[in-house]
Amino acid sequence: MNCKELAYMLADYCSGSMDPRLREELDAHLVRCEPCMAFTKTFQATCEETWKLREAIEYAIPAEVRERLDVFVRAAALKYPDKMREYRDQIERDRREKVADLVSAATAGTLSSAAALLVESHCAACPECREYFDALRKTGSPRVGDPPEGVRSHLIALMQTIPPGEEFFLA
Repeated sequence: MNCKELAYMLADYCSGSMDPRLREELDAHLVRCEPCMAFTKTFQATCEETWKLREAIEYAIPAEVRERLDVFVRAAALKYPDKMREYRDQIERDRREKVADLVSAATAGTLSSAAALLVESHCAACPECREYFDALRKTGSPRVGDPPEGVRSHLIALMQTIPPGEEFFLA
């Protein structure tokens, strides 16, 4: 665990939703690193104040605005079906590429420590993903093609927990 990884995991740490093993690693870092301890205390206090503010603010979109926005988006999608299809196809290509990169990095043992812990923690709780990665470890290389849909959707969800701009593999 390094200072940068700690900073990206503080939300889960403060909310209590962090994996216990990862929490222990983070606690060990905090004991050794005074700047991170100060940062964590400040972050935690900021979160508490934010939670108080959220309770006081209503986050409801008025029904009229919601309906107008829905009509606008649907009309745009109908007006430009080729652009919508192109957009969806690009998103799907990008996801497939990122999943393939994650699987390759996991197989090669080049995941960052945070990403490796995320995958390991998930596989401990998910038999389908554990079986998939166990098979990869036995062969030493990724299977040809996409992983099964369940594994693929789990990997996409894991990647979405990684902060924007952060890579899940070691450089």
